[in-house]
Amino acid sequence: MNESLIKKLKPAPIMVAGDVMVDEYILGDVERISPESPVPVLVARDRLRRLGGAGNVVRNLVTMGARVALFATVGTDNAGRWFKLHCEEMAVDAFWLKDDSSRPTTMKTRVVARNQQIVRIDEEHVTPLSPEIEKAVSEDIKSVMPQVKAVVVSDYGKGFLTPALLKTLLSSAKANGVPVLVDPKGMDYNRYRGANYITPNVREASLASGIEIRNRESLVQAGKILVDQVKVEGVIITRGKDGITLVTQTKAQDFPVKPVEIVDVTGAGDTVISALALSVASGLSVENSIVLANLAASLVVARFGAASVSLDEMIDSLKDQIYPNKTPLPEEIELVLRKHRMQGHRIVFTNGCFDLFHAGHLATLRRAADLGDVLVVGVNSDKSVAVLKGEGRPIVPQNGRVEMLSALSFVDYVVVFDESTPLDLIKKVRPDVLVKGEDWKDKKVVGEEVVIARGGKVEFVKHVKGLSTTDLINRIRGEV
Repeated sequence: MNESLIKKLKPAPIMVAGDVMVDEYILGDVERISPESPVPVLVARDRLRRLGGAGNVVRNLVTMGARVALFATVGTDNAGRWFKLHCEEMAVDAFWLKDDSSRPTTMKTRVVARNQQIVRIDEEHVTPLSPEIEKAVSEDIKSVMPQVKAVVVSDYGKGFLTPALLKTLLSSAKANGVPVLVDPKGMDYNRYRGANYITPNVREASLASGIEIRNRESLVQAGKILVDQVKVEGVIITRGKDGITLVTQTKAQDFPVKPVEIVDVTGAGDTVISALALSVASGLSVENSIVLANLAASLVVARFGAASVSLDEMIDSLKDQIYPNKTPLPEEIELVLRKHRMQGHRIVFTNGCFDLFHAGHLATLRRAADLGDVLVVGVNSDKSVAVLKGEGRPIVPQNGRVEMLSALSFVDYVVVFDESTPLDLIKKVRPDVLVKGEDWKDKKVVGEEVVIARGGKVEFVKHVKGLSTTDLINRIRGEV
């Protein structure tokens, strides 16, 4: 059912108005405490930037296939120039972005050690727009409003959404019959009167309504107060692992979410409102829109940082829930493993022909699985085995060998490769641990340099004595 809903989504034009910022991440490892003061020393390995604030809503919408008109301001600084350039690279028209020399671009720098945030540094100047910029943006909003199918107001309280600008946006949307969804900020939601839906989380709903939310009853009570106060069609309260609750004047409806391992909740609210906006713009009911928003959020929180999700990923997720695919193609494995990397999983790789599968193979794979979180097994194709082992091999065709390996609960993925060595496959898998039998200890291991260059390692495991495929074949043939 959800898959059919996803396929109803259209590349609708959507307006996003709000506070934008640049999210910067400094990634590295902490291995010691500073001798100068009792603080951890981070050895930086990487630095990356992403669109933040309303910019993350834009990124989510673009990834889902929407066409976006962004109304915001950036400073006349390096971060502002980077923001504009990144918008253009995503085919988001930067024409509507206004330069504001009086306010620097808001920047949030997160220092992260192995997915654990150590500290966040905020650089910002919170002041309202100047009257000149406010007037120019208001005129632009009125000119573009007839061309869009939905509006997202992304309020981070940095001063872009002045009372006058909000009034212009909401009245223009109403005049053109365009639905408005608001990600609110602060305690006074009266400023959003005229919107169709607001999407506070539990804490925000509690503060704005004055109701201490302790259970579902108080949650619904807070929602109804906000519905009456702001005169919206509904309040969509995001509840983290408990999903989403829709509260209207006549009902309260819960939408549970599939349990997932949470890596980072940063930007999950942006993903929710993006999916809601695209769904509403495509003509879906608010209830069906929430179903899709829940699905999108469950994928995003399993990734590090302010992430986004595509419609294809949402469809694939639904399929995976029903038909877990343990046998991806070599060209698919890199994408398949991406979700595991986002969750900080340790990836282990080993390979072999696995012809006439025996207890020695089983012991090796079990030991390999114990060395990490995800075990990927490379299997030589029939063609590859014939080249390596000669005429009459393999004894068991590759489909049978793959089926045998896939049936093992501790094997996560089985990938068939045609080459004589697994080097190309190892480059795609990029394992943290490469496992070989102990007979390879004094030999050159294929892929060793690739793994070590990325900070991984090679582990050698003991063989079960007296067990090998060659010996088994010879015994069957009566040659021993």
